[in-house]
Amino acid sequence: MARRLPEATSHGVEAQILLGCARAHLEPGTRERIARLVGGAPDWSALIELADSHALLPLLYRHLNEVAPASVPQRAMIELWGRHEVTARRNRSMAGELVEIVDALDANGVVSLPYKGPALAVQLYADLALREFCDLDILVRARDVASAKEILRGLGYLPEYPLEPVVEAAFLHAPSQYHLVLARPGGTMVELHWKTDADFPIERGDDDGWWAGLERARFGDRMLRAFGASELLLVLCLHGSKHGWGRLAWLADVGEILRGNGNLEWDWIFARAQSLGCMRRLALGLHLAHELLDAPMPATIERGMADYPGVAQLAARIQRSMFMRNPAPLNALQGLHFNLSLYERASHRVAHVVNTISEPSLVEWMRWPLPRALFFLYPPLRLMRLAVKYGGARDQREAPAKPA
Repeated sequence: MARRLPEATSHGVEAQILLGCARAHLEPGTRERIARLVGGAPDWSALIELADSHALLPLLYRHLNEVAPASVPQRAMIELWGRHEVTARRNRSMAGELVEIVDALDANGVVSLPYKGPALAVQLYADLALREFCDLDILVRARDVASAKEILRGLGYLPEYPLEPVVEAAFLHAPSQYHLVLARPGGTMVELHWKTDADFPIERGDDDGWWAGLERARFGDRMLRAFGASELLLVLCLHGSKHGWGRLAWLADVGEILRGNGNLEWDWIFARAQSLGCMRRLALGLHLAHELLDAPMPATIERGMADYPGVAQLAARIQRSMFMRNPAPLNALQGLHFNLSLYERASHRVAHVVNTISEPSLVEWMRWPLPRALFFLYPPLRLMRLAVKYGGARDQREAPAKPA
């Protein structure tokens, strides 16, 4: 039978039920545990709220409906069913948009790789309805970003944060930037990536050989480019760690890769992570997926991830806050401290602090669209704005940050 951590059980039966349901398929022991927990009269409103905050309502509904439908109050089951149906319809609609976009890019000679979103739902869960997502993430070569943007504009997707041409050129080449956000008015949002991560890109950019060697994964009636399992594992661990594993759904994705790929290229994974300097982020994701979701991995790797420097402390911190109701958000200094703790190289920590303080963001570029000759003013402008913002005056016009 799958074990349960003290950190998980201390947060109540609702958290335990959600942890059991955070996977595509249930083992007999997990089914029995969920059935027993459901029979213990959980707080159904709290459970649904918790599942909603962790983007796990589809899996919660699927498994409760299979394992213990008679034990779930009718009102709660109706709400879960209704939320599931809304998610399924929205996901099918967004999957259709993804196909339309990929076809338009292909028709214009722009190679693309859809990842996360509907592509990940099909790749890991074999069911569009089982994974929640709110946007479409599409990776293209850096040299194709301008063309891809115009193709998307032709389909009705407009930049969420429009920039002057000279400023946009600087934005596209800034080291800390890696995607553009476009959206149809009142509709679907697209994140057009030229890197999977600003600091630790897993793809090989404009390397045509890398693009030509990509795997293909079935998506409906066609085959789309896809990351291999080993690359995808790195991509997801980097993304989840960057956002503090604030959603259990992100760990569920990692768990599905580990369950569905018994022959992962561990030597390649570790070599790539070490070369990029992101072993701690990888180790954190693997450790949490194993500890919380019983995700399988070789025993030697399990021990290595748990013992990797800094991982135990980070994992304990994340687990303490994971199931809190309405947790207080980190303030600026707490957020900076957490981000720095993820880095394992001093050079990366220094670069992160310098970029945080001095490198212009969308806020500065939009508010002060300077000519190229005056770009040297952006660092002091950013420093001034941050001083005002964190000195007490909340900047209401700042572009909102949104997890990918």
